[in-house]
Amino acid sequence: MVPRAMLFSLFNLIVWTSGCGTQQAGAGAAPAYVVPLSAAEAPMVTVRQIVERDTLVGRRVRVGGVCGVAGTGPSAGVWMLQAGPWAIEVRGLVPASCLKEPVGSEALTIFAQIVEGTDSTERLLLRLPD
Repeated sequence: MVPRAMLFSLFNLIVWTSGCGTQQAGAGAAPAYVVPLSAAEAPMVTVRQIVERDTLVGRRVRVGGVCGVAGTGPSAGVWMLQAGPWAIEVRGLVPASCLKEPVGSEALTIFAQIVEGTDSTERLLLRLPD
């Protein structure tokens, strides 16, 4: 006969290891992130979502707004994407609308990867080719 304490330990081990397996795609499982290779495959998000959600860091997205400020000289290739009161720094190709007067008069949507800035709470966009 197996001692009761040993049966209890064996039961706990079985219950614990059954929860350690890979999660199956089901009703409660989050879908796996698939890296979009083109803008058409990327989900649309807002500037506000990028600024507020840590879960978007590392993801490729489409995001809309207007050009806030474009850098010149050594800062060329650094600009701000603005949507209402929310703004985020973008590094990469500066849209032609950023170079027109008045700046911020033309809506645009870009394809970019969200990355952390120098501060872990800061977010940046690295613009990708459309």
